[in-house]
Formats: sequence, structure tokens, C-alpha cells
Amino acid sequence: MTTHSLSSLESDDISHPNYHEAIPIELSNVADEAVSRQISRIQSRRSSASKISEVSEEHSEPPYASQSAQKSDDLENAAGVDAAKTKTRESISNNANFTRFSESKKNLCVVIAASSGFLSPLSGLAFLPAVPEIAARFNTTGEVINISSAVYCIFMSLSPCIFSPISDIYGRRITFLVCAFLFSVCTILVAVSVNLTMFYIFRSLTALFGTSFFSIGGHIVGDLYPPVRRGTYMAWIISGAQLGTAFGSVGGGIIVNYTSWRIIFWVLAGIGFGVFVPAFIFLPETLAQTRHQLVLEEIHKDNPGKKFVWIPINPFSVMGALKYPNLAIDGYITITILFTMYSLLTPIRYVVDPRFHLEKPIYSGLFYLAPGMGFLVGSFFGGKWADSVVKKWIAKRGKRVPEDRIRQVIIPLGIVYPVSILIYGWSIEKAKGGMAVPIIFMFLCGAAQVCIFPAINVYCVDSMPQIGGLAIASSYFTRYLAAAVASATCLRSVERIGVGWTCTISAFVLWSGLGCALVLIYYGESMREKAVKKQERKKSKTNSS
Repeated sequence: MTTHSLSSLESDDISHPNYHEAIPIELSNVADEAVSRQISRIQSRRSSASKISEVSEEHSEPPYASQSAQKSDDLENAAGVDAAKTKTRESISNNANFTRFSESKKNLCVVIAASSGFLSPLSGLAFLPAVPEIAARFNTTGEVINISSAVYCIFMSLSPCIFSPISDIYGRRITFLVCAFLFSVCTILVAVSVNLTMFYIFRSLTALFGTSFFSIGGHIVGDLYPPVRRGTYMAWIISGAQLGTAFGSVGGGIIVNYTSWRIIFWVLAGIGFGVFVPAFIFLPETLAQTRHQLVLEEIHKDNPGKKFVWIPINPFSVMGALKYPNLAIDGYITITILFTMYSLLTPIRYVVDPRFHLEKPIYSGLFYLAPGMGFLVGSFFGGKWADSVVKKWIAKRGKRVPEDRIRQVIIPLGIVYPVSILIYGWSIEKAKGGMAVPIIFMFLCGAAQVCIFPAINVYCVDSMPQIGGLAIASSYFTRYLAAAVASATCLRSVERIGVGWTCTISAFVLWSGLGCALVLIYYGESMREKAVKKQERKKSKTNSS
């Protein structure tokens, strides 16, 4: 068996799984389908009857895939679409597009992307210490206001389905700038809300625009770095989100303690514009060629002066990625983590205040620092840990298998996280241990959770590079639906069965996620092979008919 030194691993000279060379995976993502339809329409209007028939026969594949080899390579390099038809994973790692920018420029791009990840969790959590005050302003209950968090999470789940393909079609830069600007505008409208309906609508829109940066940031990392280096830089993206989680609720508690809850959203709007300005100045387009440019090339044959064309998309096609069992299982793992996270964070003020007799929002807001700092610490540690596990198993096998990255999550998902949340919940329930116990174990919950995310996020992209950002977009869709369920139900669960049993349920949910991780580790490779063969059989039947 061939082995590799660490130096060779750092240079990405890696042998990749042979089944990707032998059996290409056929799956067009949302952007490809939209562009394929658009180019087909353009060609149909220009072609003869025989040409129309030919295009119809080839409609199941993007028409531009049959053009020159160079154009096919440009498309693959830009977005990783249908790459397995002509490229192996090794060629992806050695792609020249990864050297288009200097390391300092690439680092700047990742820093900007990471700073944008700050916005959605900050907006989602900063208002939690102010829930009683917001409920009083709109003459409702804390449970109704927490339902707004559930709606927020639903729009978070929709966001990558819309903006992931849009960034493929029109580019990362323009999508990033539009979302940053509209996030800030909608946050201002939340701040001036005059009724509960207005509050719900514009908070939902801030989730739609703010969460887009997670998938766009993942795209940017994929554009700039080969697979073996993505774990570390994906951790940068996640760390931006964890900064928002760490300090959002604390800041919200401080603001509502001394002034109006509306100031929270004015501050958030200012931060949004603070992300927009450096992105406008410094963020380049990281795609070598957008799908929109491909369509314009076709249009310019008839209309050279055309500058823009609208390409309609079906965002819910993102869910098609979940027909692949390994992506569906990976998605369930993220569901268990997000469900537990929101079950932990959402009711803190209602759980901690009566336990420790806290009267001011600032005091309960400080409790969010514990999991938040755990998120921040774990994000950096988790990415490097996942990369080291991959390198270790490459050295053993002589090739890279994406499922090896999942091995890193066994300890945090199977031991640290569930045990910590059990101790946290029952220490509150039984009033044992003072403040130190929940603070310590909330920190461990946060650290364990974010040690898991780099591995499962990169696995989505790494296991199926042919579908680009479609895999990670489907993962975000599923995870925030779980967050919505947790936000809507956790307070009622605490009121009915107590915080101890609520945390016990969360622990068992996490252990079910561990079971899924073990399935991926031991059976994921063969599952993907079977899924590919199934797609091949379907294609053969279609062609024969």
C-alpha cells in the first residue's frame, strides 16, 4: 500500500478514491438546470428543425457540456459542475484556479466571508434576552415571540436554496453585496416595527438574507482551496458565526438592560453595513466563470450588445441532493446538533433566571457567553482536528476517502456533547452545584458542537464535488428546519416536563446522530457506489426508451 508523507499531503498530492474515476455521478444542480434550459431556449430559437431535435435529445445534459474541452474545463473549475465526467478528484486538487489569487488575497476573502457569517446568528440570538420586553411591547407572550425565532429558522433554511444557485449563476461577489445591503435595510425595518406582523415579516427577511453568507462562504472556500485544505478555512467561516453566537445575546442583554430593545436592531443594521463596505471594496469574484457569462456567450452570437439575462431557478431542487443516502444521513446529523443547540439557547432566560434568582436581563445575558466562547474555541480546534484525521487515514490507505473525516466527530458527538447537556440540565433541575456547573458544561456543549461542524460541512462538499454547493445548501436547509422545531417547542417542553428531561431528550437525539455517523464511516463509501449504479441504471432505461 502506498503511503504519503505529511509534506506531500500539504501539497495536495493525494490519491483519490477510484470509484470516482470509474463511475461518474450524474446530478445537475439548480444552476446547471436553469442554465441548461436557458441555453436550450436560445439555441432552439436559432436552430433548424434538425438542430432542435438534436438539442431535445441532449436536453438531459447541459448543452454547454458538449462544447469545446476548454469551455467544459472552465465551467468545472468555476463551480465543480459535472466534473467527474472528465476529471478525477486528483485533478480537482491540482486545479490551476486554486492559484489565481495570492495567499494573502485568499485569506482576505475568507476573512470577509467569515465576518458576514457573524450577521445571521447575531440577529437570531441578540434579541433573546429582550424577549419579555418585546412581548410586553406587542401585548403577547414570550412563547409567541419565540415562535418568531422558529419562523426565523425556517427562512434560514430557505436561504441557501435561493442564494446558493444564484451565486453560481451571477457570481459570489454580487450575491454577497446584495444580501449584505438588504439584510441591513430589513433590520432597520425590524427596529421601527409598529406591530407584531411587521416584526415577524422583517425578522424573517433578515434571516433570508443573513443566512445566505453561510453557503456563499462555503462556495468561496471551495473556489479558493483544494479539498485537503478546506477544513481549516471552513472553520474560519464557522468561527465568524460563532462570534455572533458568543457575543450576540450578551450584547442584547446589555442593551435591553439600559435602553430600548429597538437599539439592538439599529446596532445590527450598522454591523450589516460594516460588512457591506469592505466587501464592496476588497472582495473579488472568486468564480473563474459564472453561469451567467456562459449564457451571455450564447446570446452574443445573436445579440452582441446584450448585458444581462434573467435566468429563472427552482430553489427547491436543492432538496434533490437528499436522494443520495450519504447526504441525507449527514443532514440528519446536523439536525440533531441544531435541535440540541436551540433547545439549549432559546429558553436560557426562562430557565436560569428563576434558578439563580436573577432580576436583570444583563445577568442572564452573560450566561450566553459560556456556550458562545465554547463555539468560538471549538471552531478553530475542530477544523484542524478534522484535517489531521483525514491526513492520518490517507497515510494508512494511500488514498483519500471522504468518510474518514467523519471519524473525528465520534468523541464530541457521542460523549462530550450529550454528557455535558445532561449535566447542565439536571444541575438546573435539581438546583445543584451553583453557577459554576451550568457555565462549565454550557461551554463544553458549545465547544463539542463546533468541533463537529467543520467535518460534516466539508464532507457534504468533499463527498460529492460534482454537485458543488448543492450538497451544503441541502444540509443547511434540513438543519434549520430542526432549529425551527426546537425554537417553537423548547419552552413548552421545559414548562411541562422540566429542563432535566428536556435535556435528556436532546442527549438521546445526539446519540441517534452518532449512530448515523458510524453508518457513514463504515458504509458510506459503498452507499455512494450503490447510489451511483442506481443512477446509471435509470439513465440506461431512459436512453433505451
